[in-house]
Amino acid sequence: MKKLVFSIAFLFIVTGLFAQQQPLYSQYLLNGFLLNPAMAGSESYIPIRITARDQWEGIKGAPRTLAVSGHTQLAGQKMGVGGYIYTDAFGPISRTGLMASYAYHLMLHKIDSKLAFGLSVSAFQYKVDQSNLILKDDIGMDNALSGGVETSFAPDACFGAYLYRPNYFVGIAATQLIEYDLGLNDNNVNSMVRHYYFSGGYKFKLNDKFDIEPSLLVKTTEETPAQVDINVKTYFMENYWLAISYRTSKAMVAVLGIKYDMFYLGYAFDWTFGKISEYSTGSHEIVLGVNLGENKVKGSSLL
Repeated sequence: MKKLVFSIAFLFIVTGLFAQQQPLYSQYLLNGFLLNPAMAGSESYIPIRITARDQWEGIKGAPRTLAVSGHTQLAGQKMGVGGYIYTDAFGPISRTGLMASYAYHLMLHKIDSKLAFGLSVSAFQYKVDQSNLILKDDIGMDNALSGGVETSFAPDACFGAYLYRPNYFVGIAATQLIEYDLGLNDNNVNSMVRHYYFSGGYKFKLNDKFDIEPSLLVKTTEETPAQVDINVKTYFMENYWLAISYRTSKAMVAVLGIKYDMFYLGYAFDWTFGKISEYSTGSHEIVLGVNLGENKVKGSSLL
């Protein structure tokens, strides 16, 4: 039987990433709102972030992601709203969507912390351009394929909880709660799979100039084993940072960042040392940000 393949597909399968239907971000330490809707309104200012990611440089059809996000406080810091728009593509498959979030923040006086619960709703368009598919052991198009573009529109919802104060955070989030069937064909790959994220970190003040923040992110689905990111982020005078991450999915990440006034710039380089390293020189991610209405009050780290 003929099999559908395209240049990037076998790399997803080999590394176990094919079932990961969510965009991959390396700088969630700067913009954790992309992973957890409960973070909406967790800062005293309005953080606007633009994230651009070029994954697996050197491989034709490798993932490309662009996201624009923002969130703000309402009702005396008790509520928050936010949203983002994004586009994510690899090979012949692309996804474009938008999301709106609401969060409610409770003050826990006994532990001097806040606990937030967030819910987001989203809609996206999933598209498969069959003209970009390469067929194995085939001369022309398979009879099951039209060679055109298949499109599916789908709703989604996410839920999250976030416990935080300036020197620590703990978060949990579940995405793709609806597990919508895209209906593009009879393959189970077209059913959206629920994703779970668990995060936590603590910031230690070393002296007047340096802080260090170890953190952890666990990502899992009902179909794949858990993947763990182990991070160490170092701050210099709150305006410069360096982070190193190790991923159990066989990758290392280095992040550099600078803050000037209300503006942010972050750059991440991912080096994968699995089979993909034979074909790719690495992944690049840039985050541009601005904190509208930022005051002099120090906020918690954005994870």
